[in-house]
Amino acid sequence: METFILLSGIEVKSDIRLGDGVVLQPADTSHLDFTTALSACKHPDDIAVVAAFIPRIRSQFQISASSSRETAVIAWNSMWDALLLSAIFQQELGFNIQSDTPAQNISSKSALRSVHRHMSAFNDESPFVVEKNDARWLTEHFADPRRLLDEDSFQTAVHCLATMYWHPHPRIKLAVIWAGIEGVFGASSEIRFKISLYMARYLAPEDSTERKAIFELVKKLYSDRSKAVHGTKLKGDLSVAVAESAKLLNKLLVKCIEVGSLPREVDLVP
Repeated sequence: METFILLSGIEVKSDIRLGDGVVLQPADTSHLDFTTALSACKHPDDIAVVAAFIPRIRSQFQISASSSRETAVIAWNSMWDALLLSAIFQQELGFNIQSDTPAQNISSKSALRSVHRHMSAFNDESPFVVEKNDARWLTEHFADPRRLLDEDSFQTAVHCLATMYWHPHPRIKLAVIWAGIEGVFGASSEIRFKISLYMARYLAPEDSTERKAIFELVKKLYSDRSKAVHGTKLKGDLSVAVAESAKLLNKLLVKCIEVGSLPREVDLVP
């Protein structure tokens, strides 16, 4: 049994096996005209989503298993694979459409339905192109974040970074991003100092110059986060703080993935 989750916001050049039953593949819907795409839909909500996203599709998850039940479970859980890819590459991904056929074979006889209606990745930005080094990294490391998703703090951090695009207001984006960062370290007191220290020691354990720079940056950004959350007037462009904070959370998650575990406070206290 197999099914396909159509993806926007990411483009691959060849198949990449992400785990049991899930292969990230190139996808092409350029052969589809509007009428044919809509004729594959059975519900008005599906029509709305397909009309918006079919032109944006650049890749797909091929989901396969020995039974329809197992295929359905893997397809449902592939949402987290999409969120992981979004967090790893800092690119908003859309995973809005499920198809019973590969993208290149979709016709009026196919069945298309909306997976969800968050309308994520509904923008005109170029998709993230997965190059050879990225594909190699995914092949080597992608099984690790799947295991780490059993940890609530890692799961929350991934979701925060992957979905912060859904919020148009920069203050809310900052609150979401920092909820992810704080959750990874779990500091409950002296939060600004501890997170600055822990982040610096975790990301730059061997480089004192970089460690100091990260410490000062995290302190500044956490102050921006606090002002944003509490409604305090801020100087300058808040989108800069959003971008720098998202980059920090991205680095944190990638480091967790590469070492295969979350940071432990006992290893970060001087």
